[in-house]
Amino acid sequence: MMEVNGFVDYYKILGIKPDISADDLGRRFHRLAKRYHPDNPQTGNRERFDQIVEAHNILKDLGKRSKYDILYNQVVGSNPTHASDSNGTDGDTVGQDVDIQSKLLSVFYNKRRHNIRDPGVPEMELERIFNCKIESLEFHFWYLKAKHWIEKLENGMFSITVEGIDHINSEHHRKTTTMLLMDRSHENDDLD
Repeated sequence: MMEVNGFVDYYKILGIKPDISADDLGRRFHRLAKRYHPDNPQTGNRERFDQIVEAHNILKDLGKRSKYDILYNQVVGSNPTHASDSNGTDGDTVGQDVDIQSKLLSVFYNKRRHNIRDPGVPEMELERIFNCKIESLEFHFWYLKAKHWIEKLENGMFSITVEGIDHINSEHHRKTTTMLLMDRSHENDDLD
């Protein structure tokens, strides 16, 4: 895959957050690819286009993305980007927690979507994906269970619930609507 020294921030190349959905990733890719395609006489840029294609090819594949996310957490996670508050904790803890919870739901959603009869995700798999001990995720499990978005199965593994899937669907709809509104506002800017 990639060595830490040769790390490339694919999320930064595409201008997206690590918790982006597959649909939003595809839309972002197509928008950037169209803008930087070498055949575009106004904004074409072969080097930038190739970077965008490489980033998209890694992030669109669930297996490659999971492996990349481990490396991403090792490299980017080790370099705090948020100012610390007076207690020495991250200043954007809420935002980080929302990102982790969203990613957990995505993992559980994908597992349920691809294996309806065995939807549980083992703790070892979660430790690998999030590159941390399972105890570090206990707050998030508590919250997601209290919202009824996940449940603990008889075998001890966690799985997404119908309410959790409904939440993901509503978030996807909200983000899609926001992106459409933003795209339209940029179209209006181009007309001026």
